[in-house]
Amino acid sequence: MPHILKAYSSFRARGKPAEEEDGDPEFYTVLVVDLFTERSEKLVLPPGCGGFSAALVRLGLIPSAPWTPSFVFTIDTLELYRVSHARCPQFSIYAFTKTLADLHGVPPRSTMHQHFSIAFDLYLDLRRRTEAQVLHHLGRDTPAWRMKNCCPACTYKLEGEDQLIFSMLVTMDGNDSLKRVLRRGPDDDGPGESNERYDDRDASDGYYLSREEVDAWARRRLANVLPTDDNGEDNPCKERWKNMVNDVTSKMWGIFDNTGIFLCLCHHGFALVLVDMLKSGELSKYPLAVVEHLLKHFGIDLGVSYDIGCHFCTTLNNSELGPEAQEAHLRCLVGAFHGHAHNRLCQVCFLALYVEGLGIEDLEGCERRFSRSNGLAGSCRRASRFHRQQEITAYFKHMDDFDVYANLATFLCSNYEQCLKILDDEPIVRRLMCEQDVLDGSEFVQALADEREYLTELYKSSKKTVETPETRYVACLATLDTDSARVTECKAALRRAQSDDAAFAPGKSKAEIALRHATEKKERTAVAVAEIERELSIVTRWSHDNPRYIAAEKLAHLLEYQRALDRLELLVVERLFELTKMNQSGTGYKMRKHVAKSLQARSKAVRSAVARYNAAAAAAVTPPRDHHGVEGQYWARPAYRAIMNRWFRLERAREEITRLDIEIPRFVTWMRDEGVFLRALRRTEGKTEEEVERDYELALHVEEYRMRRGRFDQSHMMRLSALKRKWGLRFTASLTPGVPLLHVAMDAGMEMDVDERAPRAGEQGDLSMQEDEGKASEDEDNSDIEGDDAHDERVSEMLFKLTGLGIDAEERGESIAD
Repeated sequence: MPHILKAYSSFRARGKPAEEEDGDPEFYTVLVVDLFTERSEKLVLPPGCGGFSAALVRLGLIPSAPWTPSFVFTIDTLELYRVSHARCPQFSIYAFTKTLADLHGVPPRSTMHQHFSIAFDLYLDLRRRTEAQVLHHLGRDTPAWRMKNCCPACTYKLEGEDQLIFSMLVTMDGNDSLKRVLRRGPDDDGPGESNERYDDRDASDGYYLSREEVDAWARRRLANVLPTDDNGEDNPCKERWKNMVNDVTSKMWGIFDNTGIFLCLCHHGFALVLVDMLKSGELSKYPLAVVEHLLKHFGIDLGVSYDIGCHFCTTLNNSELGPEAQEAHLRCLVGAFHGHAHNRLCQVCFLALYVEGLGIEDLEGCERRFSRSNGLAGSCRRASRFHRQQEITAYFKHMDDFDVYANLATFLCSNYEQCLKILDDEPIVRRLMCEQDVLDGSEFVQALADEREYLTELYKSSKKTVETPETRYVACLATLDTDSARVTECKAALRRAQSDDAAFAPGKSKAEIALRHATEKKERTAVAVAEIERELSIVTRWSHDNPRYIAAEKLAHLLEYQRALDRLELLVVERLFELTKMNQSGTGYKMRKHVAKSLQARSKAVRSAVARYNAAAAAAVTPPRDHHGVEGQYWARPAYRAIMNRWFRLERAREEITRLDIEIPRFVTWMRDEGVFLRALRRTEGKTEEEVERDYELALHVEEYRMRRGRFDQSHMMRLSALKRKWGLRFTASLTPGVPLLHVAMDAGMEMDVDERAPRAGEQGDLSMQEDEGKASEDEDNSDIEGDDAHDERVSEMLFKLTGLGIDAEERGESIAD
């Protein structure tokens, strides 16, 4: 493989070698498949490549077999399919090979897709190995480097930044579209044993958590941490979202090996972590493993969104990660789309609109990503474990570089404009606040707290059971009367069964069994009655006309009525508040359908609560009328609530601008520094001809690595500059690069002048970063970074040395001083 990799690297850097006239050349005739032609060609194999396959790769051809291949494919053909498949996951190898046959004017071959798949695997492996060499040369090959540096707006922190409530926002969720069928042998009794061939190849590329990391949170470890009714910590959504407990106790799907993926993204859309869900649903071990990984590498003040974040919060606090998560101030959140399907008590605690510091983020990036990655289902369903992982990793890597990063400036600019337009409504909101006699926004914060307290009290009241020994005694007496009546009925049924007219039944009849069970139940109830009588020192058993019996029975009916009323009020008030979202202006069709479906699914609970209330009211005879309902609460008025929500939206818009004023300079600084650092590797000053020749191929691969994202930098700066020109002084973010925090240099005690940590703002670069030069000419935007500026040279060399030492030196288990 090293010879093939070297041949591939030489071809990408230098093209096909010239044919040598001297010596005895080696020839090989093979069918070459190109984009528009399919031809039998007599190839002159270049000498000194280290093997037959390496010689073909040196010519730009990828074989489908190590020796005597039937087909060879040009690298351009394979690259076209790689990019096309990444853009359109439904575009399969089978469809592509048929497309080639149509272009070549030949009938499709039944085995062509198999040969192409083999060659494509080799091509992707060569790309991975080449990239690994580049990352190793750049000092970026530590396990978590990709995750910690994939999003410049989230992770490229600068000196002098303001402290945010959430240092980083992430969202995670599971998806079961990318399932993989486990290949099994035939068996008469059902699915046979697995007959898959062992394959230890790895295509994770730093995206996947290992199975060992996930299995550390397996079912046995979760047995005592899942929220239940007995752990003393009630969750308002436990009746609605039971999938976590159900998933743990459910049977795995025998037909599938991989049942989906669990994905974690930053709020800009970059993939941080991927986890394979194995023979199970969306178990708690997957989000717990992801949170453990995030805490390990990103530290404090994380905001983690999950569609059942309210329920997961209890699970996390009860787990071994609970103390660490609380110490790191990690907060569980719920996305805006899923949040409106939760009950109102959950919304006032977790809904994005009411969470301070969240901005206008909806935290639903996973749903948008899944809507596109679902196209991979056809390619993954019957693939091997390695090929499925390769498909998923290649897709997310391409999306990060060519979709998410390409639209990062658009994302930031769109959010900024949206916030400014929201703030345009502030005078109207202030006028409406005066009409409602609201002095400032602190009253809305207090109103939300009062609503939370009110709903919490109703929830607790509907669940608690207040009993006295007298009420328990009366309830046991009523149960004893019922059991006695049941015994009498069973005795009568037994007499009928034993009469001369009854049909003969061998063994004990059902009537005898029923009588025995009824008698045993009556005896147990009688024992309970006797225990209470001893507790209350009752000598003579109470009769139904006993004054104490009547008083205790009345109290029990009133308590049941109160619980039924609180439960009904809680459900009705929550539904009314939740229904307001359906009729709110600006609510999309999908959101309306989502809320309507959730409310419809919970309508059965309301009907049950009404039936329970009617029964309790009838038993109470004269129910109390002094219950203080929601109609007397100031925060329940529709007009007040509408203004409150608009005010909270203004606050979230201000917070989003504060976050964007930090993220935009990070992004601008990263573009400048990344270009300076990677372009420095092309320098030839001070190198001998041998060193230049030796580093030539690697330098070209580094340039390809830079251009994956660097091709978009100019358009990013144009969008940011256009936004600044459009909004003028209202745009408060700086487009001048700042000074990045170089943690490794500081931790190692390296003495560096502040000016040497990164290039100064406005110095030479492939982008014009001057804040006031939004209309810079194309020549200035493309100014050559390889000038003779001595300071730029010194800065580039220092950045290279720092990265060579390793931005994540701690992960290597070594120090820079060593």
